[in-house]
Amino acid sequence: MILRRKFIVISFLVLMSGLLVASELPEPLKAVRPQLLSVGSATLRWFGIHVYDMSLYTEDQKYTTNSAAVLSISYHISIKHNRLQEKTLEEWQRMNKGTPEQQEDWIKQLDALWPDIKSGDRLSAYRQSGGPTQFYFDDRLLGEVADPAFGPAFFAIWLDSECRYPKLRDKILKPNKTSEKKGQ
Repeated sequence: MILRRKFIVISFLVLMSGLLVASELPEPLKAVRPQLLSVGSATLRWFGIHVYDMSLYTEDQKYTTNSAAVLSISYHISIKHNRLQEKTLEEWQRMNKGTPEQQEDWIKQLDALWPDIKSGDRLSAYRQSGGPTQFYFDDRLLGEVADPAFGPAFFAIWLDSECRYPKLRDKILKPNKTSEKKGQ
C-alpha cells in the first residue's frame, strides 16, 4: 500500500513538472481565432543554469514556417536587450537568414521594441500567417515587425533544422517522440 501511494505521488509530481515547463500565451492571444494550441515546450539549461522555458503554439498543433504561430519564452535569468539582439543577429548570420540589409533593419526594429529582461519575465512572438510578427512583454503588446520575412527568420533560431539546440527543437516540435532529457 505504501509503495502504491509513493508511486501515485511520484507520478503526479512528474506529470506536474512537465506542465510547469510550459510558458503561457499572453492574455490578448488567448482570444485569437482560430484558437492557438500548444505544440510543445522545452527548457534550456546552459552549464546547469536554467536559462528559459519555451513553448510553441499554432492553430492546428503543426508547425510550418509561414503559418500563424507563437513562441513564448519565460526567462529565468536577467539579460539586457542589446545582448538579446547580439545573439539574435549571430544566429541569423550563422544560419544565413535574411540579407545583411534585412538583418540590420530587423535589429534596429527590435532595439525599439525589446526591453531588458529580468528573471520571471515572459517575451512572446506572435507570427501572423504570411504577415507581421508582434512582440508581447508578459501580457503587454510591445509592437510589431511588419516584414513578412522576419517571422520565419526569427522562429528559425529555435525551430530550423540548423538551429543551435536541436534537442530543444525536437522537444518543442515532437514532444511525444523525444526523451525526457531537458534542454539543449
